Amino acid sequence: AAAVAAKKKAAAAGGEPICDGDTVYIKVQTGRYIGDLDGTSRKEWVKARGTKKDEDHALTIEKPGGGEVESGDMIKLVMPLTVTNGTKVHMDIVGSAVRARYYDPRGEWQKMTIVKQEGGTIRDGDKIFIRSVFKNGRDYMDANPLEKIADGEVKCRWPDEGEWQVMTIEK
Repeated sequence: AAAVAAKKKAAAAGGEPICDGDTVYIKVQTGRYIGDLDGTSRKEWVKARGTKKDEDHALTIEKPGGGEVESGDMIKLVMPLTVTNGTKVHMDIVGSAVRARYYDPRGEWQKMTIVKQEGGTIRDGDKIFIRSVFKNGRDYMDANPLEKIADGEVKCRWPDEGEWQVMTIEK
């Protein structure tokens, strides 16, 4: 009976907590998942073109110090090994560009802040926002609407928690 009550309480609070080291899928407002890489000279530009949760869109979330991820925490996101030829690579933000070039546990460009408007623990299925830390630390990640630009490029352009910036984090 206690186990059933605990499950009901967790369900009422939302999905399972997201923790350091978890595999996560991040869906942007277009309904697509982040995980693709593309580019003209080098494959490093992050895209959101995935239609399902698969190994090509399986990101790994890192939180310094480990544990559950809370709103306001600094995180790093590791791109899927399938799209980076088996090499661990962090997503990074410089200006409005969102790329995946290096694995740097101490790097400034790779730091991001995860935000949930209600605050608290980030859980499976939550609506979230991802804000850059480098430079001004005020702009939020978004993705180009596919009907305007078919490439689904992920950018970091505006200091808004609006329709373009809202994302869903899933396990």
